[in-house]
Amino acid sequence: MDPVRYISALLLVGGLLAVAIWALRRLRFGQHGPARSIIGIVAHASLGAREKLMVVRFAGRDHLLGVTPGSISLLASAEADDVGDETNAP
Repeated sequence: MDPVRYISALLLVGGLLAVAIWALRRLRFGQHGPARSIIGIVAHASLGAREKLMVVRFAGRDHLLGVTPGSISLLASAEADDVGDETNAP
């Protein structure tokens, strides 16, 4: 195979790969409509090298979880506050 055909074949394959990646990102890997998550991490705080507290929102409730390398424990649960951060409230 001469060098011109070799280089044009490489460019063609690279272009097809780029178009395929763009199309997959554009279509969100087959999901229809905007991607909406029913679970999300609201806040987290590190307590040590591998221990942390996490507030996870699921099904309209906020759950406080204690996370260690060996376990995940539910510490508290409350209705989700959709108002936002109230630290600047008077």
